[in-house]
Amino acid sequence: MDKINTIHDKFIRAILTDKNIAESYFNSYLPAFVSSQLDFSTLTQLPDTYLSKKLQKTMSDIVYSCQKKGIEKEIKICLLIEHKSYPDKYTPVQIGGYIYSALQKQADNKEDLSLVIPILLYHGRGRWKYQTLQSLYKNLEVEWKQFIPDFDYVYNNLGEISDESVEALNNKFLVASLLTLKHSFQKDWLGNNAHRILLLTEQASINLQEILIIYLFNNSKLEEDKIVKLLDSLSLKLKDKVMSTLDIFERKGRLEGAKQTRAEIVRNLITVSVLTDEQIASVAGVTTDFVAKIRVDITAK
Repeated sequence: MDKINTIHDKFIRAILTDKNIAESYFNSYLPAFVSSQLDFSTLTQLPDTYLSKKLQKTMSDIVYSCQKKGIEKEIKICLLIEHKSYPDKYTPVQIGGYIYSALQKQADNKEDLSLVIPILLYHGRGRWKYQTLQSLYKNLEVEWKQFIPDFDYVYNNLGEISDESVEALNNKFLVASLLTLKHSFQKDWLGNNAHRILLLTEQASINLQEILIIYLFNNSKLEEDKIVKLLDSLSLKLKDKVMSTLDIFERKGRLEGAKQTRAEIVRNLITVSVLTDEQIASVAGVTTDFVAKIRVDITAK
């Protein structure tokens, strides 16, 4: 997974693992005939073990279970959120893999099969229309299509949803998150609307605030003078929150950078010298265990 897409994945996963935000999102963007029949008081995030071990290694997406209303016998609905920040024509294949992996795991556990509803959340710059697995097969006669697995998914393309429609949602933090996500590739828009977005987070938990602040400033690339001007326009409480979050983020970045630099030094010394782990550790200013781990990684490659 590329670095840019990882940034978006981490943000979406962080906000949608919050049950209240997830419930607001499902209520807003699932088809009405689905959301109206779900008992969201039973909404539960499922662990990674819900999928096969093979897919656990590749999947960074989110799965929730939810019961239907007014059903005496338990019927589980699994809501699977897949995110994309760029068009990918083979996404139906990927989603199909998730569906059948989940069903196979349930079958292996001798469980009643759940209904899996995949949701594709897209916020990329390129135009991308909904397409099924069957649409990937070109010039195939109709009678042959009966052998292609068939399923639908909910396609939530933020680029096709107006800002006004997003702003009409009841959950203010979800509004702030979706607007930031929708315009994540537009630095000027984010800079011009940063004040409004931050105000929408005032009632959110500290953890959610921090997540959005880091994502917003990481994508807006605001210059120092504009950050100062923005901070001066905020309430004292919100200003302090933004400043402390950015300070922690900056210090963490410096620490990560220093760690990467030390790792590169160790890697080079292992490759071009005959120094012992203890000698390399002394030169690079790291522990012997740190050197040993990198040596094992190099040997494995």
